[in-house]
Amino acid sequence: MKVQDGLTLVEILVAMAILGIVLALIINWQTQTLQLTTRTSAQAQQLADLNDMTGYIGDRVRSAVRVRVATSGLSVNSGSGNACTTSTPCLVAVMPEYTSAGTQKFVLYVYRMQDRSAVSTDDKTDDSWAENNVQVLREYRSTDTSSTPISCLLGTGETFETAAATPCAAMRNLSTLSSVSGLQPYLVSDYLTPSNTLPSGASPFVYTANTRSTTITVQSRKQVSGVIKTVPATGAYTLTVQARNVP
Repeated sequence: MKVQDGLTLVEILVAMAILGIVLALIINWQTQTLQLTTRTSAQAQQLADLNDMTGYIGDRVRSAVRVRVATSGLSVNSGSGNACTTSTPCLVAVMPEYTSAGTQKFVLYVYRMQDRSAVSTDDKTDDSWAENNVQVLREYRSTDTSSTPISCLLGTGETFETAAATPCAAMRNLSTLSSVSGLQPYLVSDYLTPSNTLPSGASPFVYTANTRSTTITVQSRKQVSGVIKTVPATGAYTLTVQARNVP
């Protein structure tokens, strides 16, 4: 009897089944690897964003001549929902700058934690999950012509402490300033854990008058591949700087 070469139908089907299992395992491994890479990359970007944000604000505070943290008693622009509260706290600082002509001026900056939904669609990426789960940090400046107070310009022979102009007096008495208006918002950072849900009940901004130090406490929160990732994973990112020019 002549022996027939080749595989039987059963052997071919078994081989195809084994190949299918191997391919499924490879695809699953590749998918998990891609998801891990995506999450790792996102976490690295979250940490970089926190570094940039706190470094930027820290540099501002170091040069400030007045600093205030407001969770009440101050509103930013008119309308409802613009008060500085424990859930939308404000860090306020007055900083020296110079005009294009070389004249010294002092500019009021307000950094306010706000709900992401308050930000224009032009200033954020489309992310329906983030709208109700994170906050943003926005910067307001007194450099706009409609600002009240507007930036403080020094007269001849004046210093910030002696300047007579109304805006200068308002900034000098920062602790009693109850409202600012006409200030345009600029987005500083997105995807921040809301102020009232920071780890250990921390506050985003704390100012200690006797040491002139400001502590900034933040945490990044983002949904990546269906998983919510916080950076740091536990605790919060903290930076403390001293306002060296505050009397």
